[in-house]
Amino acid sequence: MPVMCKNPLMMKITEISFTMDELRLFLDTHPDCVEALAYYNDLQEKRALAVAEYEAQFGPLTSYGNVELGCGEWKWVCGPWPWQNY
Repeated sequence: MPVMCKNPLMMKITEISFTMDELRLFLDTHPDCVEALAYYNDLQEKRALAVAEYEAQFGPLTSYGNVELGCGEWKWVCGPWPWQNY
């Protein structure tokens, strides 16, 4: 997997997240729109991949799910915080 710079990768996650938020609002009023749901599912997969790439290179984005099973180590406090420019 190629190494990406922190800021462009974070921007990608932010853009995908924003689009997903907008699609959720649309789907609230148009729950039967197959195209919107398919687009949402596609973005959800792309976001998960981008977050996994970010976390593999720069550490966790959130405190959710940051304990590896069987590891017993709390990784949220390791490394710089997501908003720090390192």
